[in-house]
Amino acid sequence: MRFYIRSIENYNIYHLVVFIMAYSLLGCDSMFDVEPTKSLIGKDKVFSNDVTATSAITGIYASMYSNTANFASGSINSVASLAGLSADEFRCYADYNDLDVFNRFQIVSTNPFVLSLWTSMYNAIYSSNSALTGLGASTSLTTEVKQQLTGEAYFIRAFAHFYLVNLFGDVPIVTTIDSDANSDLTKRPVSEVYDQIVSDLMVSRSLLSDSYVSDGRVRPNRATADALLARVYLYLENWSKASEFSSAIISDPQYGVESIDLVFTSESDEAIWQLMPEGLTINTNEGNLLVLQTAPIYSNQPLALNPEIIQKFDAQDARLSNWVGQIEEEGVSYWYSFKYKIPFGGVATMPPVPLSEYGMVFRLAEQYLIRSEARLHLSERDGAIEDLNVLRGRAGLALLDSSDGLLTLDSLTIEVANERVRELFTEWGHRWLDVKRTGKADEVFSNRPNYLPDFKRYPIPQEELDRNPKLGKQNDGY
Repeated sequence: MRFYIRSIENYNIYHLVVFIMAYSLLGCDSMFDVEPTKSLIGKDKVFSNDVTATSAITGIYASMYSNTANFASGSINSVASLAGLSADEFRCYADYNDLDVFNRFQIVSTNPFVLSLWTSMYNAIYSSNSALTGLGASTSLTTEVKQQLTGEAYFIRAFAHFYLVNLFGDVPIVTTIDSDANSDLTKRPVSEVYDQIVSDLMVSRSLLSDSYVSDGRVRPNRATADALLARVYLYLENWSKASEFSSAIISDPQYGVESIDLVFTSESDEAIWQLMPEGLTINTNEGNLLVLQTAPIYSNQPLALNPEIIQKFDAQDARLSNWVGQIEEEGVSYWYSFKYKIPFGGVATMPPVPLSEYGMVFRLAEQYLIRSEARLHLSERDGAIEDLNVLRGRAGLALLDSSDGLLTLDSLTIEVANERVRELFTEWGHRWLDVKRTGKADEVFSNRPNYLPDFKRYPIPQEELDRNPKLGKQNDGY
């Protein structure tokens, strides 16, 4: 298996430190071909003081968001875009066949977007492992900083493994930069990958600070690890643990349900973890991609919302009026995601546009939805209704009445699913992952052209299978 550092921009300290950490990887066919001693070139310097060590970690976040080929970037290559197409949240209107096949269930194992997802996730994992190696060997960092950075590295590794296992199924678990150990890696069962994710997150939360250690909410804290743990336990159907971890965040005074027009801003009280844009010419990649300026027939803005998404909203739902935009060209109307308001422009543009929106990764609303769903499975009906009403109230919808006998556990389960569609549409592939984890994919997608049950998993990139036979066979259906 071979994972590549695609690009290293050393225009600031973050990228400079990432360059030092990855120096020995450039020119190698595989990260797993790197000799351990060579892979540590420069690490003694990177992790010799708090400032450069911190930059090594924050550089990973900068790369995740500023590199538009990254799964976390919010760009066309991101989980949000590709899984959104698979879930039929988006339609691709441009002549962009490698992209449109995600919507048409005609993905092949040589698809460049599939390779980009796989590669960028394992790059993040390798970077976290490289950081853990350097942090573990360092004797010159302050205890507080070393603990926080180690917690962040464990979190990054769990975060990337989470999306790998949910998009591809059985995948290799990578926990070291040792080339000898990594050369024998094979795909591991989904259950084992989840065990590793939970283990990493439990270590992470034990090390991370309760508060944020920098301006904004762009460095993970303990609640960030808890947010992913709550989601993981929901996916594993461990309802009590899902409720426990979501409740811890909901009760934390750092967080509150934000005004609907401010949810995706850099100052949002709802934000648990955000990625801060590094670029100087745009605010967010999401806004630059999704807020349509013209008909979505060009490669820079090829996506528009599936009109069926609009039908999920009641007319009085404030999310429809605030989070959905519309543009008309030549008599044709296109709907687009308007959660991010700024389509382009940054501090280097003329006139300058202040950086006021960050890429949202985890937010409080999802935790209410996690707890509501978990409570239903725990037969805590009234509590589940109470959580739903928090979001319905913000959206300007009538509150559900717990005395209504028609609100059975079954009907409320459907309501939670519908609320997840309305609240989380176009964010991080939630819809695609939700229909799969709840066993609804075959029902939901049965009428889609070319759909087969095997297509719930993306193909392993053929390039990886060709280079490493130990990965085993291709996912079924490909």
